[in-house]
Amino acid sequence: MKVTTILKKTLTFVTPNMHTYRRNSLIAAVASLTSGAAATVTTIGRGISCNAKEKHKIKRVDRLLSNANLARESLGIYTELAKYTVGTKKRPIILVDWSDLDEYKRHFLLRASLPSHSRSICVYEEVHSIKTKEKPATHALFLKKLAQILPRDCKPIIVTDAGFKTPWFRSVLAQGWDFVGRTRLPNFYSVDGESWQCITHLYKKATQHAQAFVGHIARRNPLKCQLVLYKQKAKGRKSLNRSGKPKQSKHAKVHIKSARDPWLISSSLPYSRNSATKLVKIYQLRMQIEEGFRDMKSRRFGQGFSYNKTTVQNRLSLLVLLTTLAHWFLMILGMTAKLDNKHRQYQANSLKTGNILSLHFIGQRVAADKGIKLYMRSCLNAIKQLQNAGPEYDY
Repeated sequence: MKVTTILKKTLTFVTPNMHTYRRNSLIAAVASLTSGAAATVTTIGRGISCNAKEKHKIKRVDRLLSNANLARESLGIYTELAKYTVGTKKRPIILVDWSDLDEYKRHFLLRASLPSHSRSICVYEEVHSIKTKEKPATHALFLKKLAQILPRDCKPIIVTDAGFKTPWFRSVLAQGWDFVGRTRLPNFYSVDGESWQCITHLYKKATQHAQAFVGHIARRNPLKCQLVLYKQKAKGRKSLNRSGKPKQSKHAKVHIKSARDPWLISSSLPYSRNSATKLVKIYQLRMQIEEGFRDMKSRRFGQGFSYNKTTVQNRLSLLVLLTTLAHWFLMILGMTAKLDNKHRQYQANSLKTGNILSLHFIGQRVAADKGIKLYMRSCLNAIKQLQNAGPEYDY
């Protein structure tokens, strides 16, 4: 079966009520992305496989990104997509983070993703301008829409980095969910009713053995939570400039300090004897959402979103939706090849242990391989494998 045929059937799952003509345009754009086109209007248009002239194919994509009906249906698409990603999980671990969408810092992406096979699969996302970025009202509305997408009996654990502060934790708790996040300066803590101290006092006690405490953070408006202190072994990484010397910029030094500081993880999950180790493992999954951002933006290995110069927020939202659908389908293709034991033919070496290539990259190679034979049954099994692969919190 051809990749395009499988794509049509797969996207029909998440767009069951969409108008046929609009769905055909959506499928054509996603097919262009999976074939290697960068995430720009002109490149997607040029990559569409049909008999029309390039000018008209580009106009077709341009009209799709301005389609008000598709914009209204986008929340429904994410809802249908969640049925195949979150599935019936009661306590899924969901990663949430912000990411810049352009080098001028005009638009930003707020995304919720499920960790899967060292990558992440998007559950829901929103595009925001600098005016609404990291605002409590933005976060509260985002969580409300995320709750509409997830199953009613789903109570996720939301994992975030240090950029999400106490107001975010309270918004998560207001939904009846649990949070796991990193607490950094400026912040104070109190353990066992003791006096408030700067969290740097706790840093001195950090070791490679995770330690759990029950206390409060945020001195002005205390929030009771579980605190886990952990300092991982240094990996010896250095950010080098073009001359091969360590970077000395202010931006680089901020990241160096962040990497050297111990982790002080705050969580609303109940305390138990081995909760410290569990929370460290949960927080370690957070970097997988960064890999998802790279898969979308990378000009060399990803979908080349960094090339696009779109400045209209609504059009950006639909362009991001196209990349999300393409990424999900590429993950399905990669998993299909892996289940059929065809994935190693795309390696540059003959290693047969471990995962050499990501599912996203394998999917790209499968889409470009005209000689590979795929079966819809294998693709359906791949969807189930991806659905079951996401970690779930275990008490």
